[in-house]
Amino acid sequence: MASARTGGERSVAQVMPLLKLRHLGDRRFDYLVPADLTSQLVVGSVVSVPFGSRTVRAVVLALERHDERSLPELRFIEAVEAHRVSPGLLSLALELSHRYLASYESCLRLVAPPRAAAGRRATEGLVARWIVRTKPSETVKLTSKQQRLVAAIPEDGIVARAACAAAGVSPAVLRNLVANGTIELRQAPEAWERSEEKRDEGRDHPPALSVEQAQVVGQLGAALTQPGFVARQLWGVTGSGKTEVYLRLIGGALDAGGAAILLVPEIALTMQTIERVRARFGDRVGVLHSGLPQGERRREYARIASGDAAVVVGARSAVFAPVSDLRLVIMDESHDASYKQEEEPRYHAKVVAELRLRSGGGLLLEGSATPAVESMADRARCVRLGSRATGDIPVSTVVDMRRQATTGILAPASRQELGDTLRRAEQAIVLLNRRGFARYVHCENCGHVMMCEDCELSLTYHSQARRLLCHHCGRAYAQPALCPSCGQAPLIRGAPGTERLFEELHGLVPEGKVFRLDSDALTSQTRLRALLREFSEAHPGVLVGTQMVAKGHDFPDVTLVVVADADTALYVPDFRAAERTFQLLTQVAGRAGRGQKAGRVVVQTWNPDVPCIKMALDRDEVGFYRRELSARRRLGYPPFTQLVRLVAVGEDPNRTRLGAAHLARRLSPHFTACELRGPARLPTLKGKSRWHILVAAHDGQRARTIVGQAMTQLVEPYRRRGVALLVDVDPISFG
Repeated sequence: MASARTGGERSVAQVMPLLKLRHLGDRRFDYLVPADLTSQLVVGSVVSVPFGSRTVRAVVLALERHDERSLPELRFIEAVEAHRVSPGLLSLALELSHRYLASYESCLRLVAPPRAAAGRRATEGLVARWIVRTKPSETVKLTSKQQRLVAAIPEDGIVARAACAAAGVSPAVLRNLVANGTIELRQAPEAWERSEEKRDEGRDHPPALSVEQAQVVGQLGAALTQPGFVARQLWGVTGSGKTEVYLRLIGGALDAGGAAILLVPEIALTMQTIERVRARFGDRVGVLHSGLPQGERRREYARIASGDAAVVVGARSAVFAPVSDLRLVIMDESHDASYKQEEEPRYHAKVVAELRLRSGGGLLLEGSATPAVESMADRARCVRLGSRATGDIPVSTVVDMRRQATTGILAPASRQELGDTLRRAEQAIVLLNRRGFARYVHCENCGHVMMCEDCELSLTYHSQARRLLCHHCGRAYAQPALCPSCGQAPLIRGAPGTERLFEELHGLVPEGKVFRLDSDALTSQTRLRALLREFSEAHPGVLVGTQMVAKGHDFPDVTLVVVADADTALYVPDFRAAERTFQLLTQVAGRAGRGQKAGRVVVQTWNPDVPCIKMALDRDEVGFYRRELSARRRLGYPPFTQLVRLVAVGEDPNRTRLGAAHLARRLSPHFTACELRGPARLPTLKGKSRWHILVAAHDGQRARTIVGQAMTQLVEPYRRRGVALLVDVDPISFG
């Protein structure tokens, strides 16, 4: 739409489209502002603009008045959304762009309000406001998706949106079931309108603090009232009452007229935390995370932006919540790797929280029983909770698997402990940090291992699907009867996973009393809540799973924890392998003995003398951190250097290799041989060749500047040659 050239002035908005198009870079585009929208537009407004043949979202970055006669033929902004990006969040996005060498556009997407679900009003009303109830039907044949949806509906009904989320299906599946008479919809009673988000005005009463908790609350409360930015590490053993400390500090922030954000590592595993915060602060609590349905996410965003919800609970992305006067950010289980995003922009929630609080002042509190090694470099920031609020520290026993005669996953000693626990009608958790039935499948005759054709990585056998699956690209393969390499022998399944352990436990545990918790078994929060509720009511009962069983659970009747293989993460090519092994063992051991009964921990390992395993079982946390920091200093790893990882990715292996080598040559004059490591070849993923370079520099700002300049000059020429250059500042993963 062209403007009418009358010689007057016209408002022009400079916007950045929110599009994942690398070739655009961070280009800004000018649009005319219609007269009826002039009063609504400010810097930070989110607008709809025509872009090519489609309409896209964009953020207004500048507004200017121009003589209409000097303007080129510009198109008009079409609409303005109700919510905008605040000046503080606009500045934060720009800071993150510089800090992580990411595009400004990708950082703006992090702070932009949730998108409205255009054209779905009828569906949203259907899915958000009605109750679904089952109606008996034996004649209708259901598809697998329809069967999943029906199975997700309890006898007393459920909000339709929740049922669809639980089954992992679209509203179309719901409509088809209504049409064929399998289920019926009824208008929800008014009390159900927000049943899953139902909030009271605060219904619990703070418990009495222990002497140690009271001292910690006093210290951290004083830090909260200090002017400027303050950072602290709450180092508290599992079960020491860290959550109650968090709640007291949140209350202090609210009393001072400020807002607080409580971050949890995985929203699906922290329902207990959310319930406790809501019980304390009622309707002032908002929840934000990527798993919320779009309509619910927009409602929560609006409550937070308006100030109705001054306490925000959520996973990593909740650190961008549009709260005003942010005074407190708490990172529970702050050591967890899920606080780092693995796609552009590859930010860490801790850095984002620090940037937000530095601008306005406030307290950043990291809480963990096993803090990250980097966080322990400055012990002056550390506040210690060394005693459990209830229960005693469990007793640990090592099972040396080199001396065990067993055909199953569990050694005789572990089976005996498990049997004794079940006979007492108590509960147990069994950890095996490997998914699937077997991590790899190999030939006993020639040694051939089945590999993914696209990823050069071993395939995992899943018994339920009866397929070999690649955990990186998702491709599935049928298992051949004989080895495809030699054709002489059948394939053998090695390195058993949670599916195999689940099967083995069924022979030891009463029927229906074994529950599996891993990413293969769970598809929704509703299913997770149901599983954990069933386990909590099972006496006896056994919860088996991956590292998911070690996070955030508080079951007072769990008296035994069995670690089926403590060595799973020990010998991976990652300088954090020892740290992650120590953290996982300490965290899962902390699930035992949290009630009145004593807890026991049985750890199966082929390496009982490895320092990180021995120190975890001996509870020598101070010794572990001292040893690990000494090794990091000697080897030039964080916290004594900052890492910047560059990855060249392309379909042509030779071009990718040459591109990585050229990049290394460009960087080599600026760094010493110790600072610049690589290039090194990585396994092919999804059919693409990969090479990476690692910069480990003592001056992180200088390193980021040099790498950023090189990326600016090389990204586009490399893209034209079919090679993508990716950058990861402060990498967590090296695979």
